[in-house]
Parts: sequence; structure tokens; C-alpha cells
Amino acid sequence: MSERHPVLGTWEVIAEGAPFAYHVMQFHPGGTMLQSNPDYGNRATSDSNGMGTWRSDGHLVIGAFLEFVVDRADPTVVGKGIVAFELEVTGDRFSGSATATFYDLAGTPLRPPATALLTGRRFDGTAFAGRADSRDRDV
Repeated sequence: MSERHPVLGTWEVIAEGAPFAYHVMQFHPGGTMLQSNPDYGNRATSDSNGMGTWRSDGHLVIGAFLEFVVDRADPTVVGKGIVAFELEVTGDRFSGSATATFYDLAGTPLRPPATALLTGRRFDGTAFAGRADSRDRDV
């Protein structure tokens, strides 16, 4: 991948249809990515960060990430989720969809796949540089 792909970087993502809609996704050169959202966003399970891969196919970004889930009511119940996604990046925005399938640790699906609509906005931290109040700085 010799030129910079437009998906590279950090994104604020809304996953409409997910148990908790607000996520952060980060896409790295070489085809790896990370996903995170607040642990208590999902009241039923505690979910790990998602880690996965992506590739471009023309104007589309196609990928998937893996996360582990633990039932909050019974921590002995552990599973894994695989979230497959397709995105189309246009400038500092993207849109697409995701399908999440959850399995027990032996690989048996726990329930039917769930879908979500994704919208993303590039996070550009430089807009916030220098805005920290002096009381928030380390002394």
C-alpha cells in the first residue's frame, strides 16, 4: 500500500442499531484496525476492545474485528463476537454497515446476526491543541 488510504486515522463512529451507538475506530497502514466503546454501554455484556483487519476493494473498505464478551449476570459465560463491516469513505466522513455475529467459545452461534448502520467522522485532534485549561496540566 504505497499511497495513503483515506480510511487511515481515527474516527468517531455512530453504529445505529448496536446496543450502544458510540464507538471509536482507528485504521492503521498495513490493514489492521481497532474499535472501542464504553464497557458499560452494553448493559448485558462486558465487551473487550475490538481488533481486526481491513482491506480496500475499489472505493469500499471491507473488514472485520474480533471482541470477547462476558455476561454481566454470570461471568462464567464467555463468548466472542465477530463484526464484519463495509464502509465507503468520502473525505472526512464514511458510511456503511456492519453485521455482528456472536459465538460461544466452541464456535457455535449464540443468536442470529445483528446489523447496524455506520456513520463516521474523522477525528482531528489538532483542532483541540492548546485549549487545555492550565489547571488541567501536569505541574
